[in-house]
Amino acid sequence: MKKLLILALVAALALSMAPAALAAKNPTINADDLNFEAIIDDTETAGTVNIYHWWTAGGEKDAIESVVNEFKGIYENIDAKSNPIPGGAGGAMVMKVKVLAQTGKSPEAFQAHPGQEIQPYLDAGLLLNLNGLWEYGELEDRAIPSIVDMCTASDGNHYVVPIGIHKTNIILYNIHVFEKYGVAIPDHEDITWDEFWSLCDELAAKMPEGEYPLDLGDQKGWPACQVFENILLGTDPKLYQDFINGEYNVDDLTKVMETYTKLMDYVAPDHNSRDWYHATGAMVNGTYAMQIMGAWAQPLMTNMGQEYGVDYGVFTFPGTEGWFGMCVDGFVVSNNSANVEGGVRWAYSVCTQDVQEYFSGLKESISPYTDTPDDVYNALTLHFKEQLMDGNTKVYPSITHGTAIPWSASTSLQTQIQEYATSTNHDAAYYANRIVNILKEAGVKGDWNLVD
Repeated sequence: MKKLLILALVAALALSMAPAALAAKNPTINADDLNFEAIIDDTETAGTVNIYHWWTAGGEKDAIESVVNEFKGIYENIDAKSNPIPGGAGGAMVMKVKVLAQTGKSPEAFQAHPGQEIQPYLDAGLLLNLNGLWEYGELEDRAIPSIVDMCTASDGNHYVVPIGIHKTNIILYNIHVFEKYGVAIPDHEDITWDEFWSLCDELAAKMPEGEYPLDLGDQKGWPACQVFENILLGTDPKLYQDFINGEYNVDDLTKVMETYTKLMDYVAPDHNSRDWYHATGAMVNGTYAMQIMGAWAQPLMTNMGQEYGVDYGVFTFPGTEGWFGMCVDGFVVSNNSANVEGGVRWAYSVCTQDVQEYFSGLKESISPYTDTPDDVYNALTLHFKEQLMDGNTKVYPSITHGTAIPWSASTSLQTQIQEYATSTNHDAAYYANRIVNILKEAGVKGDWNLVD
């Protein structure tokens, strides 16, 4: 039944976002008719800009508000309104924008991940081509090389202005919990599967009832899917590449799900009753020793008074040594909002050096731009940046965070993986077949080359 509902939702979304179905009250603006330089340089103009984003947790909320304040400092006569949409990972935003577009209230700018996630917007003709902004801001020259390709759409154009990068393939751990139960912390970040299972076994044996080695915090579904993509890459990078290219083998995916089954033995049974940031708070309080979560948990940890290396540390997810899971956040501009030019101004502001310095420091994210100085980073973010910029590091796009596979497939996969994670029947082969069916039904067919 859940599968049928997801398919119906996807079909309804595709239909309702079709250009003919949009009840837009504002004309559609063509980028060729805009003078981006004149728009961006006009700091005296007035108006309202509605910004939609999904940053609601402590730390990240402060980071986006810093961007709003910087924008108001540049464009003093523009009322910039921050509109948070809880949900994370981009799924809730697609539906929200659909509703706003149908009622003729498209946001001037809204958060999005580059790659496949923006394709529904492109298919519906809702996004403004930002090639002129990229040219004016010299983004191709300023951006980290691996970002440029990810921010180039299937039609060869730029629609996303990136604002920050986080690493996805990490595990956070509470140093004090390890010390409390006498569990030795490995003296290296890149732990193996054997070391990981050994840690989980020792913690499970020593922690009392009601405390657990791991938590997911997958109330919204996507954190469970992120665990899946980490296990997929950690099993075999070639398998990950094949998966996002629409090539699959049930036996291989069964092995991935068997690993997931083993991992769930160490996870708190009520894991899906919490959102990810609640799980992070419980880890800080010592209820859980570790949490599988991306580096966007850093500012929340800081917000709770936690210091990296003193209160918490990070492991590379087992099997992913030398790989950097890339989650890129950015903003796109609607081409039929009440103030398209205001949306352009917002999108440009997020790539400016001042905004990048404030935002990167508060969000504890890696700036997509090479001219952001290293002194804005704390020790952990700088460490991740050095990993990313290392010529030996391989980068892979996120399944969960919109880049690697179509939105419909990602959404269905999140639902399926969460159902698996909460099920008492962890039938690996059964769920492997259901995952394969998702790829088939969504027509996943990519051209990613990660391992050569």
